[in-house]
Amino acid sequence: MNREEILNTIREGGTIEKADLAGVDLSGADLSGGRFEKTSFQNADLSGANLLKTGFKKCDFSGCRLDDTDLTKVDLREMNFVGASLKRIKTHMTLLGDADLSGADLSEARLGWSMMQRTKLDQANLSEAVIEKTMLNQASFQGADLTRASLTKVMFNEADFTGTVFKDTHFFKVFLRAANLEGQNFAGISFSTVNADGANLKGADFTGSNISMSNFSRADLSGACLMGVRGQNAMFMDAVLIEAVMTKGNFSQACFGRADLSRAELTEANLEYCIFEEAVCRATVFHKASCYSANFSHADLTAADFKGANMYMAKMHAVIEDHTNWDEALRLGIRLTDKDLEEAENWQPPA
Repeated sequence: MNREEILNTIREGGTIEKADLAGVDLSGADLSGGRFEKTSFQNADLSGANLLKTGFKKCDFSGCRLDDTDLTKVDLREMNFVGASLKRIKTHMTLLGDADLSGADLSEARLGWSMMQRTKLDQANLSEAVIEKTMLNQASFQGADLTRASLTKVMFNEADFTGTVFKDTHFFKVFLRAANLEGQNFAGISFSTVNADGANLKGADFTGSNISMSNFSRADLSGACLMGVRGQNAMFMDAVLIEAVMTKGNFSQACFGRADLSRAELTEANLEYCIFEEAVCRATVFHKASCYSANFSHADLTAADFKGANMYMAKMHAVIEDHTNWDEALRLGIRLTDKDLEEAENWQPPA
């Protein structure tokens, strides 16, 4: 079928089924109200086409050009867009769940209020894309490029970001629960108010980033680099921070309750008003750290090194001290174990 035959069929209200439209030029065409089933658009040109209320079912868009196309409210679930060009597309209330966009070019795309669960975006180009209020749970971004992308209120729960590029990417109120972000480079970017609960962030680099008010509870940050971060009010409850480098980071009022900071490096870190209740700080280095009014109740400080640290008014209730180094530390006003509280905590009802 050629362009005119396709447009005539749409005007007559017909359904185009099992058609081979490979390479057809439909750029700028009015396809609104059309119905396509099991149709191949391989390497076709639909750039700028009007797809308002257009229906697609089991169609193949691999290699297709859809640049500058508005996909508002279009149902494209489970469809093939491998290698397609989707530059500057717009989605709004669009359904792309289980679609395959591997190797697709979505640079400068505006993806909003859309459903893209389990979508495959491996090796896709999403540079400078603006993604807002979109569901991308369990999506795969292996090797994808999100350079300078803006991500606002997006859900990436359980998504796979192996090898994804996040250069100058902006995160705000993004959900990354249980996402695979191992070894990722987030250096110098805005990662504020992000929920990374249970995420795999082993060896991730956050050097100089803004991670304030983000949630890393139960996340694995073993060997991660958080040097010089702005981490005020961040949440690290039950997180694994073994051998993490947190030198000169600002973690004021952050919560590390029950976190494992064994052998972590917190030299010159701002830990004022932080909560370390029941945290494991075995052989952790706190050289010259500011721990003013920090709460270390029930923390394990075995072999921890607080040389030169400011411990003024720190709460050290029932801490475990064994070979802990306090050389040159300021311990003025330090609050030691409250015996009455300890007795109450250890009370057991009579048998």
